[in-house]
Amino acid sequence: MKTLFLIILIITSLTITSCEKDGNQVPNITTGITGNIKYGIGDCMPIIDESSRIYNNYNGEIYFIIKSDLENLGNGDFEQLKANSIQSTIKNGELVIELPINTYIVMPKDVYLYSDSNTITIEKGIVLNKNFKFWKCTSY
Repeated sequence: MKTLFLIILIITSLTITSCEKDGNQVPNITTGITGNIKYGIGDCMPIIDESSRIYNNYNGEIYFIIKSDLENLGNGDFEQLKANSIQSTIKNGELVIELPINTYIVMPKDVYLYSDSNTITIEKGIVLNKNFKFWKCTSY
């Protein structure tokens, strides 16, 4: 009986060990972006010094809006543009996504930010590695 229990214990241990995720594994993408997304929320009046802000790994939807589409939107519907953009669900701040060649504005679901810091250009055969920080103001 002890031998049977020992065999079951060894098999179970091997099964559990072989299913563990390697923290350094990156899905096989050939053209896209990897990185980390940090997100914070807080008061913006008075302005909070960047070094005093607290950021956490982002969990939620992220949008890749084609820059030229945003620039040509005019009085169009931004929410419709966002809904028609490439989107991905981010968990624990981990960004890994295959993207078509283009220039994108990267935005989380509830923050509008259009700057060089969240603009990326995806080139053929290159996986860009870039980290992002987004801050949502609760007051102005």
